[in-house]
Amino acid sequence: MRFVLVDLARRLGRPTWPDVISGTSVGALNGVFAAARDARGLTELCDIWQHMKVEDVYRIKAGKVLRDLMLSAASSSFALLDPSPFHGLVARRFPGPALRKAIGSGETRAFIVAATEVATGFNALFVDSRDGLPIADVRGSRVYRTQVSGLHCRASAAIPFVFPAVEINGRYHVDGGLRQNTPLRPVLASGVRRALIVGVKQDREEEALRRPGQARRGDEPSGPPKRPSLFFLAGKMLNALMLDPIERDLWSAEYRNHVVDWGVDRFGPTFADEARDGLGLRKVDIVHLRPSEDLGELAGRIYRARPPNASRAVRFMLDRVLAYTDDLEADLLSYLYFDREYTGALESLGYADARKHEEQLARLYEDVPGESAATA
Repeated sequence: MRFVLVDLARRLGRPTWPDVISGTSVGALNGVFAAARDARGLTELCDIWQHMKVEDVYRIKAGKVLRDLMLSAASSSFALLDPSPFHGLVARRFPGPALRKAIGSGETRAFIVAATEVATGFNALFVDSRDGLPIADVRGSRVYRTQVSGLHCRASAAIPFVFPAVEINGRYHVDGGLRQNTPLRPVLASGVRRALIVGVKQDREEEALRRPGQARRGDEPSGPPKRPSLFFLAGKMLNALMLDPIERDLWSAEYRNHVVDWGVDRFGPTFADEARDGLGLRKVDIVHLRPSEDLGELAGRIYRARPPNASRAVRFMLDRVLAYTDDLEADLLSYLYFDREYTGALESLGYADARKHEEQLARLYEDVPGESAATA
């Protein structure tokens, strides 16, 4: 998002802050700086990613893990890692005053943070908006209108079993990616006409073609499959739970666009107005930025070359995770590897990938009527 909000703004000669920002997990933590329209904070955020250490995010206390395991049947707070440093980081860096100013003035129409409610499995959408953004509850989700704080962002990033659930108003919440990794649906429901999606998953077809020896669609397997390890399965499970929902939301948005185009072609230009006024159906121009490299593969490669300077307990855990996964399938490591060698590479990769789509992004941010939105 650094390229869009800084470099692209410089090229267009005007600010490119989105009107509606919607984020889950790390997308909520990054997105709040866009919602706050905090250029200085955005620069500081990039610096955090470029210089991050594992100890800035979590600690491991072996005795506590064993104790929590024994008490897990009666405890709602079991987690492999202690995220106290992360809580402190959010408390220090969360741009609360700037967010309140941007929301209160109406410059930012809404900031939406998604989490998963533990007891019900519902998708909890915490909506911070001055004008009462028109988002209705849909099956399997609940909308809570509130002033979003660091607590909501922490809940959105609480990976189950890795970090403890976060209590908000008497209900425990975990990572919003379990239900909606990139919350596009509430953005579409708000009536925006343009949307930028910043994803963390490489295109599936492109990913398959990049991997050496990977069978292409329709090919027969070249040999017996390699038995997956527990860590391999854990990484793939997290990907399936936390990265796939956006594909469904994108398909739905693209289908809506096709319906509107078909109707205009069949019945004339008034169809678009009637579909919008009668059904709330409208076209949305969407740009979806995906990483050009697989993040699991990137994590494995960097860790092998430059392991982090971390505590013995952290190194032991991360070494075991990588030892039982192929470098090309180090998905679980990518969720735990909060070291500047990796997070700095991610920040630089995102910037470089956005530059490659500069013309497409410039067209999206053309000065035309209607709101723009960003989901991260």
